[in-house]
Amino acid sequence: MMKVIDISAWQENIDWKAVKDIGIGGVIIKIGEKTHLDDMFITHVNNAVTYNLPYGIYYYAHASTIDEAITEANWVDKQIKTYLNGKNPELGIWYDAEDESMFKNNINVAYMIGNFINRLNELNYNYVGLYSSYNWLTNIIDLNLLADYIPIWTAQYGYHENSFAIENPNRICRLWQYTDSEQIGDMQLDCNIYY
Repeated sequence: MMKVIDISAWQENIDWKAVKDIGIGGVIIKIGEKTHLDDMFITHVNNAVTYNLPYGIYYYAHASTIDEAITEANWVDKQIKTYLNGKNPELGIWYDAEDESMFKNNINVAYMIGNFINRLNELNYNYVGLYSSYNWLTNIIDLNLLADYIPIWTAQYGYHENSFAIENPNRICRLWQYTDSEQIGDMQLDCNIYY
């Protein structure tokens, strides 16, 4: 078990020494959304490498059809080949499903999630999972449509335990985002437990 932060262009001036000093063990970095590379992606990756922190990446989903989800996966593949030499990020590739634009075509979001993940698996990325809120995971995403080998990263603030993991013992619950306001250096950051 270790503590992991997740970051994007919203977190520009991270005190990486403070991150390391309080025992953060890894970082998950936003790669982008739609076809826009996150403005801080390259800088954040370089800093993670400099401070010897394993990292993963996440992509913010907007797909409302299966074809759009596959297009998003292909875009992520292209960025990984361009900026990460095609390497599997050690802490995974995460599909961040939380945007209401995904409802546009009245297709259960599980179909977009499954097809995004399957496409990246086909491209030989062997650690691809789903990030979403406890609410979406329990009320919106039809988990019966998703293979049980898909790792899940759940966001649930203000709880003393990872309710989703307890309620779903047959799922691979890899991460729990327990706060969006952990004080690290002079910033408040999203903080997670990585199992």
